[in-house]
Amino acid sequence: MSPRLDTMIISRYGWDILVPFAIFLVFVLLFIGFTFFTLILSALFLFLVYMHRNPERISNYSQEGSILSPIDGRVKTIISIEQSPIDGKPGFEVIIESAYIDTAVLRSPIDSKMSIDKLRRGAMLPLHSGYENLNETADIRFSSKVGDILVRHLLGSWARPLGFGIEGKVLQGQRYGFMLNGTSCVYLPSNSRVAVKEGMFLSAGESVIGFFSETV
Repeated sequence: MSPRLDTMIISRYGWDILVPFAIFLVFVLLFIGFTFFTLILSALFLFLVYMHRNPERISNYSQEGSILSPIDGRVKTIISIEQSPIDGKPGFEVIIESAYIDTAVLRSPIDSKMSIDKLRRGAMLPLHSGYENLNETADIRFSSKVGDILVRHLLGSWARPLGFGIEGKVLQGQRYGFMLNGTSCVYLPSNSRVAVKEGMFLSAGESVIGFFSETV
């Protein structure tokens, strides 16, 4: 199933862990009953359900030329760069940090063609350990007539493997993947402007992080 069709209240990326856990929990409750141990298991199950929630999102601020946040999280850093990984030209880098309690479903920032430039499976070490470059990472490109946007996802510790759907056409705000706990670097081209500040909390598919300065 493509994440674009993943419209259930719990993301499909959680089924492989939630279904077996639910079956195990039912058997434990049937044979042991409600004890402190089963209370802890139940709380853990509910937290896992919460982490894999898949809410509907509609942006009230989206307009022509707008760029939406691809992920829930807090803006850590905004940098003006001389050589963007998009095209080697000047641009902007917006770094967003996501935690376990943030919605992990990824959403397209613009109407575009999505492609996976790079996907490297790797470790899941703490983001500020000095060895985070060994972690699992992916570069996702969104190509449009106005310009390209590149999102570089880097997993944190105790996360789940990155998951992405089929490459191709996506609408703004449409689901394209899943990342639980990590950092997302959003690279904006030179013909854009940043509309957020450091410290702001963003919601995927709702919050506007920038605008293209020209549209076609």
